[in-house]
Amino acid sequence: MKLFLFNIHDVALFMTVTLCLFLAIFQFSYPDKNRIAKYFLFIFFIDIAIGAGAVLMLWQPAIKIHPLIDSHIIPYILFSSLLLKGPLLYGYVCAVATPGYKVESFDVVHLAPIVIYFLILAITSHDPGNVHLPSDKLNQILSIYEWHSVKIIPLIYALMAAHKVHQHRQHFKRHSSITSPGILWLDILVCGTLFNWAWSLGTHLLGFYLGASIADKFGILDNYITSGIISALLVYSLINTNKQLSTINVDSRNIFPELNTESQIIEKIIRSMEVEKLFLNPRLNIERMAEHINLPYRDVSALINKHFHVNFNEYVNLYRINEAKRLLSDTQLFNVPINEIYAQAGFNSKSAFHRFFSRLVGVSPTEFRKLSATAIKKNYTATV
Repeated sequence: MKLFLFNIHDVALFMTVTLCLFLAIFQFSYPDKNRIAKYFLFIFFIDIAIGAGAVLMLWQPAIKIHPLIDSHIIPYILFSSLLLKGPLLYGYVCAVATPGYKVESFDVVHLAPIVIYFLILAITSHDPGNVHLPSDKLNQILSIYEWHSVKIIPLIYALMAAHKVHQHRQHFKRHSSITSPGILWLDILVCGTLFNWAWSLGTHLLGFYLGASIADKFGILDNYITSGIISALLVYSLINTNKQLSTINVDSRNIFPELNTESQIIEKIIRSMEVEKLFLNPRLNIERMAEHINLPYRDVSALINKHFHVNFNEYVNLYRINEAKRLLSDTQLFNVPINEIYAQAGFNSKSAFHRFFSRLVGVSPTEFRKLSATAIKKNYTATV
């Protein structure tokens, strides 16, 4: 006679534990320099593994250690892991989406749900392994919070993380034309957990209000959903890391020859204007400049805005106005019509030239030429 200790549903939990541990260890071999994000994700996967393992030990009769551990310690571990996974997910997303992110002392507030939970346990003296609610009214209310909080709070954090990912995606689209594999990873992680935890809450509410028999099937499916999401994350991690490792030695021959820092890009932009004088081309636009310096146009535009506090057109026209001032001050060009001056300075529109010149210089081009001629004449007289 064959004795089966575990069924197929237990295998899903075993897989979740194993894959989570593998993903946790895998984080430290991943080519990423964001150490805070690594630690958040490492602890997150460990927490998911602990939660799945606790569920397995709690409901599987074949896995028993000691009555005290089985009836008291394991439920506490399970509930703690359920309340901790939300803040860990949100912390990881913040670390990825926020440049220079640091864990502040105020962040300890995210541990408040766990503290409140254990305070409620102390007040009600309620065993989390006992699925029956106490009869006392206050204890009953607190116990309802106790049971609902472990499902609702993680979902709230998942929604916050999804909002953070959306903001990160919009910011990335505005400032770079390069597709980041990290965005897809965040989508799989956050959207997957959001769906998983929403399903878990729905299952919990079904069991709470309609009875455990209905919720059992949904709860079993919840375990499969968790296992499927973790498997997808593992597969994506392996594929993406393989791509990154295989291209490390090829990056120097890529379309972007070197890893450009902001200062290097700014230096390229300034050189293209002051030395190569791209602004003299009246058809110059952000795409042509970006192509000339071999960089994504969105990166160029974003850095001009950040470092010079003007948009691309204003930045280029500043150089054109300075060139026009030089030409208007040249005694050998006093007889050259202003219509030719603005064309030589790179403007392709007379109205745009006059508008920018008057705004930046404070006088019209004609008045500026007269003032320059007067100043030159005075200097000449003074030297004689």
